Amino acid sequence: MEEMNILITAEAKRELDKLLENSEKKCIRILTRCITMTSDAKIDLELDDYNENDNLYDVDGYKIAINKALDSQMNYITISYGGLLSRNQFSVEADFCFYY
Repeated sequence: MEEMNILITAEAKRELDKLLENSEKKCIRILTRCITMTSDAKIDLELDDYNENDNLYDVDGYKIAINKALDSQMNYITISYGGLLSRNQFSVEADFCFYY
């Protein structure tokens, strides 16, 4: 299996540090989430624990857990925080392997 290319921006690292400091969970899980029944799913993150169905990555000291089935569909992930379209929240962008 190829190594996943994951980028975490400096702003996201600052906010993740705050969340992890006050949590018993030590992994950052990348997952798909459907906001409403009529909207498309989006890539999101939450604090969680690693399990045997996950691939675990160490990115700059952060433990990133991704379900193996979801992981096999992505080439790279960017985790950011803030900005024009996602002020005061995390944004997770992923490149899916649909065209490769």
